[in-house]
Amino acid sequence: MTPYVARRRVDWGDCDAAGIVFYPNYFRWMDSVFHELTESLGFDQRRLQAEFALFGTPLVDAGCTFKAPARYGDDLEIGVAVTRVGQSSLSLLYRFACTERAVAEGREARIFVQASASGLAKAPIPAPLRPKLERFLRDDSDGG
Repeated sequence: MTPYVARRRVDWGDCDAAGIVFYPNYFRWMDSVFHELTESLGFDQRRLQAEFALFGTPLVDAGCTFKAPARYGDDLEIGVAVTRVGQSSLSLLYRFACTERAVAEGREARIFVQASASGLAKAPIPAPLRPKLERFLRDDSDGG
């Protein structure tokens, strides 16, 4: 499996006083790359609402392990793979690298939701979207 890959250049405003990327930016980039991935697969958040009556794909869990600093001017490569596709949820693994040096590894769990009388409720992943997500399903035999 080849993960979806995005690139981000570290801007001055992404850094803290020590000159390294301020940690919340990794979460912002993970969210951004997820939406870039789904848009490339033909189902952005607006289409989920218009065609499938879904409210969106909110996070239910997220985390990040930091391995090495990234600094102003660095070009980050962000690979994302789907690690699990459930009935109404999916899990994702993000790998951040700078010139082959591992920088961070992040994870997200998202659910598909629809509006309900009590607010939001889990909804099944629409059948047409499932094979699109499964294209990025990580094969555990590839070393993780």
